[in-house]
Amino acid sequence: MRHDHWDGRLSPLRSRSSYRKRRLRVEIPPELFQTAFANFTRGAEGFAMSLSDETHRKFALRYLEYLQDIARGADLLKPKGGGFRPASRLICAELERLFRCYFASADGIVAA
Repeated sequence: MRHDHWDGRLSPLRSRSSYRKRRLRVEIPPELFQTAFANFTRGAEGFAMSLSDETHRKFALRYLEYLQDIARGADLLKPKGGGFRPASRLICAELERLFRCYFASADGIVAA
């Protein structure tokens, strides 16, 4: 279905973020962004600090910074996981799950 009347602009009441390949789009009202951002950061830092391996922890913190930049609207390349590919994939998956959890919006209600 095609809508020729839509001009492609976002409503001023919404903010949008996207990140690389999957182009996840996050739409939340601007007044809820700070709360979602703070909750996401707190949850993601808790996860990162729970990792016992220092290399994994450092990568998780770097990936957290990347996701924070994405939430602010930056278009960056994903940080590389180095030589521990299976672990880095799991770390990325968990941090992205937290990102979606805190920034997903259904009718303007941010999941917490």
